[in-house]
Amino acid sequence: MMKLKMTLLAAAIAMTSGHAMANSSNTATTDQTGWGNDALVAQQRGDGHQTATVTQVGGYNDAEVLQTGKGQTATHYQHGWGNTSDSYQTGRSNTVDVTQYGTGNYSNVDQYDSRNGATVEQYGKGNDSDVQQSGRHQRATVLQTNYYNESSIDQSGNNQTANVSQTGSWNDSSIDQSNGSGWFSGFNTATVSQSGTMGSSSIEQSGYANNANVDQGGFGNGADISQSGTFNYSDVDQSGIGDMATVEQEGLLNKSYVTQSGFYNDADVNQSGSSNLSVVNQSGAFGTVDVAQAGAFNYSSASQSGGMLNSISHTQTGMGNSAVSTQTGSFNNVVVVQ
Repeated sequence: MMKLKMTLLAAAIAMTSGHAMANSSNTATTDQTGWGNDALVAQQRGDGHQTATVTQVGGYNDAEVLQTGKGQTATHYQHGWGNTSDSYQTGRSNTVDVTQYGTGNYSNVDQYDSRNGATVEQYGKGNDSDVQQSGRHQRATVLQTNYYNESSIDQSGNNQTANVSQTGSWNDSSIDQSNGSGWFSGFNTATVSQSGTMGSSSIEQSGYANNANVDQGGFGNGADISQSGTFNYSDVDQSGIGDMATVEQEGLLNKSYVTQSGFYNDADVNQSGSSNLSVVNQSGAFGTVDVAQAGAFNYSSASQSGGMLNSISHTQTGMGNSAVSTQTGSFNNVVVVQ
């Protein structure tokens, strides 16, 4: 898709209703009002002090900003039905800021190497967002409110952080942050808060100061967290109905808490190596908890309350083992292997 953008760039500039192209100490500002606005800003290397601002007010806006090399910044603001927004930046001090209001929203941000940023806010209806950043000081924040939300953030290499908050409706979210093997890689952090309805979230982090947190409000819940290597921590808090959580942690200061409340509960925590701790707390209905810990200061506590098909299983291997289980009401079952 990136190749397509770049190869069609010259043609696209000629065809857009609002456009700007700059080389050198670039700056571009475009203002459009009315219906069916279309803007493309393309800035190329030169001295590379790029800046671009596009503001569109009205209906069915479309904005695209393409920047390469050095001091990029891009800001889009759009207003009203069917908005769509794209940004593409390479090399150096990247930053993007996109805000869209109302109805068919969509946003895409691509940034490559250096001091990445990115903030996307979309308000209301068909929301969608995709941020990919690669290399250096990434962070990304997306906020989408009400209806079809969906978000995917993919960051790689170094100081990753990602925050997604989708408040209500058909949520979905996936964050993938990397900096694979070796000590002292990315400073991973991810926080997702989706408040209610169809839920589902997946976070995958790899290497160094991992941290992950998912908070979903009632209905379709989900959540799948996988962390690998170093200061791992994970927290899933879901409230009611479709619950399910799978947490997998690997290597060093592991921790995990899962709290789910009511109905189809399920939880599966797998920790390996070092200061393990796991606490799962589920409340009522189809139950089932499965925790496996391996090696070091293990501890696990699983608690189910409020009846139905409860079941708990702990498996612990090596060192400070301890397991506590509490169940209330219905078809309880507990297995502990140490």
